[in-house]
Amino acid sequence: MPGFLKSKFFTILILAGVFFLSISLVRVYPQKIAVEKHLESLEDKIKEIERSNSSLAKLMAYFKSPAYLERESKLKLNVRRPDENVVFIFQDEKEAIVKEEKSISLPDLEGLTNFEKWTKYLFK
Repeated sequence: MPGFLKSKFFTILILAGVFFLSISLVRVYPQKIAVEKHLESLEDKIKEIERSNSSLAKLMAYFKSPAYLERESKLKLNVRRPDENVVFIFQDEKEAIVKEEKSISLPDLEGLTNFEKWTKYLFK
């Protein structure tokens, strides 16, 4: 047996084995890199989904809270508490007309230089 380990045939057999193992490692390495990248992207997706789940859990807790129910009942059902006073503020019609006139005249001045605006104002 010790003579077999020192023979040229055994050396060639060992070299062939090392060669085939190195070729298989070269083939597997790019696949390993691709799997690692895919694993990282999946881990990132898991983290994003966990953040999304936590924000949704916070929203669910808010929607179940009395503050949300009170706010929605005030906005949609016009409900008020007994200790609250309701105040209505109406817009004056004259102010609405003035705002409308300003919005109509402003587009004429857009895109003009300051000098052109002054000449249009002074010589109109």
